Amino acid sequence: MIRWIKAHQEYMEFSRAEKAIRTQFFYVPMLPDDSGPALGITISKKVSNSVSRNRLKRRMRAWFREHQQALPRSKKMNIIARRGAAGLSWQELCEHLGELVKCMV
Repeated sequence: MIRWIKAHQEYMEFSRAEKAIRTQFFYVPMLPDDSGPALGITISKKVSNSVSRNRLKRRMRAWFREHQQALPRSKKMNIIARRGAAGLSWQELCEHLGELVKCMV
């Protein structure tokens, strides 16, 4: 089961991440974590307005709940959305997140 990162202190730990994945729409710093997969989602105001940011965050959470078996078991990840991510359709978002998860393993 995914543990969602909510505390500010946990988000601050990603500043020392040694491994990160960069794609056109996402940046994902990763840290080792033995307690199972932990996932945080960050979407800044630069990405879009609040309605689009919240919709993107809801869609990402739904996708990761459905595909939590594909996540690496010993990683803590923060998925940071980049400009253009809020404009993705559901189909495009699923494709990009699928490719992202393949790179994580």
